[in-house]
Amino acid sequence: MTEAKRATAGGDAGHSAISIAGGGSVLRPLKAAEVVARAVVRTIRSEGLQTGDSLPSEAEMLPQYGVSRESLREGLRLLEVQGMISIRRGPGGGPIVGTVDSANLGRMEALYLHLAGASYDELFDAWVFAETTLAGMAAANPDADARKAAMAPYIEGLVDDVVHDDLDVYMSGHEGFHGSVAALAGNRVFQVTFRAYGQIVAHHLAMIGDVKLIHQELVDDHLTLAQVISEGDSDAASKLMNQHLTRVLALNRAQLGSLLDGDVEWI
Repeated sequence: MTEAKRATAGGDAGHSAISIAGGGSVLRPLKAAEVVARAVVRTIRSEGLQTGDSLPSEAEMLPQYGVSRESLREGLRLLEVQGMISIRRGPGGGPIVGTVDSANLGRMEALYLHLAGASYDELFDAWVFAETTLAGMAAANPDADARKAAMAPYIEGLVDDVVHDDLDVYMSGHEGFHGSVAALAGNRVFQVTFRAYGQIVAHHLAMIGDVKLIHQELVDDHLTLAQVISEGDSDAASKLMNQHLTRVLALNRAQLGSLLDGDVEWI
């Protein structure tokens, strides 16, 4: 780990936090850029566009949405930051439809949590609660075929369990299991918001430590969890997920110690 990472990982626990508001901004009027962003999202849904599809050009969007060029570009940037669209540069470029990725929500959420002074212990509590809930819901999914199909790669060893040198490949494999569990839960609000906690945790642990050191524990736990979820045992799935995450946290605390102290942030 670099010295810069070590210096950053401790957070700003000694500094005063911003009080969490009671929600007074709920009725705040949308800014022009936010109106544009909302309209573009509605267009994507109403026209049935999918990831990689092209959106209209800037020249077409200006009269369509009736805003200034500055507001249009700002609205598109809002969506680009969140991964909902991407902008291809150069001739023939333009906006294209992106994805719905809880990691992008996690990045934004981490800013709020950091400003509020939320600790990693608080994040870990939320993470364990969220993933335990999702595991129970996944096992309770009434579609037995869907459960078996989603968990089969982990039960049959079809997912590559080799320790990769490429951290992106390694993390996407392990996060993919939790994503499959969340999808089986059958609630897209939980799927997006609850998984954001896990994305913040996974990013932090990957950036300040070496998650490959607990590789085999993760693979073994995922296999056991996949089996009980496939069988539809909701109580066992919740219990095993809780035990799994508690063990992951214990292993990382033993490895990282004080580097898990401080306020939540996206390093």
